[in-house]
Amino acid sequence: MARTMPEQTLPKERTSHIPGLDPEATPLLGLGLGLTGLTLSLHPRLAALPLALTALTAALYRDPERATPYEPGSIFAPSDGTVLRIDEVYEHRFVHSDCLRLSVAIGPLTVPVIRAPAGGLIQLVALVAGEYRPVNDPAAGDRNERLYIGLETDWGPLLIALVAGPIGRRLVCRVKTGDRLDAGARLGTARFGARADLYVQRDVVSLNADPGMHLVAGRSRIGSVVPL
Repeated sequence: MARTMPEQTLPKERTSHIPGLDPEATPLLGLGLGLTGLTLSLHPRLAALPLALTALTAALYRDPERATPYEPGSIFAPSDGTVLRIDEVYEHRFVHSDCLRLSVAIGPLTVPVIRAPAGGLIQLVALVAGEYRPVNDPAAGDRNERLYIGLETDWGPLLIALVAGPIGRRLVCRVKTGDRLDAGARLGTARFGARADLYVQRDVVSLNADPGMHLVAGRSRIGSVVPL
């Protein structure tokens, strides 16, 4: 049985030093390039290995700049990845309403950045301990370790749950309660495979994504606010 612990607020992450890469990549790339240079001088034939590992690090720590259109009535994808399913659930933690839940599988080599599906005010940041089931397991959203980020928009609340996978167990948060964000702003990261669950009120938002659809965070329009 998984050990549980109280929810906790997470710190805001530092700013990146290399454009297009996560700040955590800076020391790793420096080490990799240093080892590559040292190997070239001592054993040139072996230099390909540290160089390849450095290139892999750069791929895993991608954090590209993206421009999200200003469309207050649109809902954008919270992550890069493939839609697993859309189901109806009652969300009790933040939205307190019947919701549509969009689950997106984030592959191990996919850009690991989670972005705001709409503009609004951060009112919940909480980490809940749990298991590390495969992200395509329907129970993973309620049993795995997960990071909740609640956003109050002009049309109502929405919730993003970043669900840890069997390999990528570290969830990083980039926001804190009280932050006001535009759609597409960075919320957090999860590397080596994870899942992003988006909860929106069933009667307020219409989703137009389908299972198997590939999404790009902050660019793919996945729904819209239902006109009153």
